[in-house]
Amino acid sequence: MSLLKRRSTFDLFYSEHHAWLFGWVRRKLGCRSSAEDLAQDTFLRLLQRGGVEDVLQPRALLATIARRLIIDESRRQDIERAYLDTYAALHASGCAPSSESVAAAVQALTALSLAIDRLPGQAGQAFLMSVFDGMLHKDIALALKVSEATVRRHIALALLACRDAFVQAGWNPAP
Repeated sequence: MSLLKRRSTFDLFYSEHHAWLFGWVRRKLGCRSSAEDLAQDTFLRLLQRGGVEDVLQPRALLATIARRLIIDESRRQDIERAYLDTYAALHASGCAPSSESVAAAVQALTALSLAIDRLPGQAGQAFLMSVFDGMLHKDIALALKVSEATVRRHIALALLACRDAFVQAGWNPAP
């Protein structure tokens, strides 16, 4: 399919479903500006995924992508809150890290976040469910409707991506 045809197909898909998605996300978040951002991020994720020509249930797909983005954002906020709480406690005790250490940690966390976001398929989701939600492989397999072996492969792939992100950020993870 030509690029122009794919673009017009996506444009039509967007115009048919954007208002519905925006309303759905707004009801979930209760905030107009956050809903606007998340709706755009959902369509961006869909565009990165590939064509929309083969989508049989567009609203179900959009809701699934948006729900995952909401979960990802919630996890990021939890990490940020935990970091800020820890930083405040260290600062109050007089053991605050240097601004260089803080900048290096932020750089590493950003690199990790990008590495996880770039993982194919459900690998990033499986990794986050394991690390942040503390889920067992069998529970992740049930939630994602894949085998436990697939979950192990996803997590191994994510761990390699995290190690590579650390190396690129200039950190030297233990061998």
